[in-house]
Amino acid sequence: MGREEAILLLVMSAGAFLIPIISRRLLLPSAVGEILFGMFLGIFFKGLIEQVHILKFLGEFGFIILMYLAGLEVDVENIRKTPKGSLAAYIFVYIVMLVLSSAVVIYLKLPVIYILVLITTAIGLLYPVLKDADLLRTKFGQRLLIIGSIGEVFSLLLITGFAVYYQTGLTLESLSHLFGIYIFFAMAYILLRIFQLYIWWNPEFAKLFIQTGDTAESGIRANFVNMFVFVALASILGLEAIIGAFFGGLLFALVFKERERIKERIASFGYGFLIPIFFIEVGLRFSIKELFIPDVLLKAIFLSVLILCIKLIGSITLILIRVTSYELLLTPIALSMPLTLLVAVATIFLQLQVLTEKQAAIIILSAVISAVIFPWIFKVLVKRIKID
Repeated sequence: MGREEAILLLVMSAGAFLIPIISRRLLLPSAVGEILFGMFLGIFFKGLIEQVHILKFLGEFGFIILMYLAGLEVDVENIRKTPKGSLAAYIFVYIVMLVLSSAVVIYLKLPVIYILVLITTAIGLLYPVLKDADLLRTKFGQRLLIIGSIGEVFSLLLITGFAVYYQTGLTLESLSHLFGIYIFFAMAYILLRIFQLYIWWNPEFAKLFIQTGDTAESGIRANFVNMFVFVALASILGLEAIIGAFFGGLLFALVFKERERIKERIASFGYGFLIPIFFIEVGLRFSIKELFIPDVLLKAIFLSVLILCIKLIGSITLILIRVTSYELLLTPIALSMPLTLLVAVATIFLQLQVLTEKQAAIIILSAVISAVIFPWIFKVLVKRIKID
């Protein structure tokens, strides 16, 4: 490792520690501060990121843990308890969004990949926003988490489909590839259900997978084994590693209801260092100068507004289950801050050479703008509205 590489490693490590603290003082999401810090570092270290292999590895590892945690966050039990009529309405929201996004992309003559950009939903930022607004335990907060969780799974399925399409095209090979993926996840689900039945009869054995605080930290080990099994299988199937990580976390969430403690331990490990390194690395790959290019900035703002409009029109379908007017107002704003998945989309499809660096920069800048503006609007509106 050369002198400049060692300095970059030192600065990024210090940034991973300090930036979340500074971001909280500035009332910014930590991930936004880390991406902006990475862009700032790009002024001095732009060409070095590919040379410092340890940082590349740590960034990719952080990305994998981030998506595994996203899978663990999905409250499958809550979704199961949702009345079928409400569940159908939530799914219909995303069908409307998909149709609308496709129409907008065709009308504006945008690249097809922008369908994915416009519809993407994630709960990575929504969860802390609801917590800060004291809505996490309310009926409305739980409804938003269910809608967001369905959207996140829907978005990951679309990312999988788009990734396969851009790798093999619309051919019999791509259809057989998708069918093979479906068979794999179906078999994985069946095996996990059998495993769930086994631990129902042997509850002591289940503790090995969720136990924390013991000398061996068996719960942490079990989760990492589960995560890397799905990451490896995704790679064998020709998918992005993060897709395997997400579904590995999701299937683990299906089996283990009481996973809060283990989730907190993994989150502490990930958010404590590796995930910040990933976001800093994302920023480092894009030039801060692009923030000041009027064309890039205007397109990023336009994309943020377009994302909100798509979510707004899609959310109107919630009238079918007689939601209140304030829920119709707040729901699209809550669904319009998919920071983590928009960054994932930009990163994955830039690597697949589907997006140009400029297009990826616009998407990431749009994600940053959305992550700063929409949570603030959401919190301001919540303070003015009485919510049960």
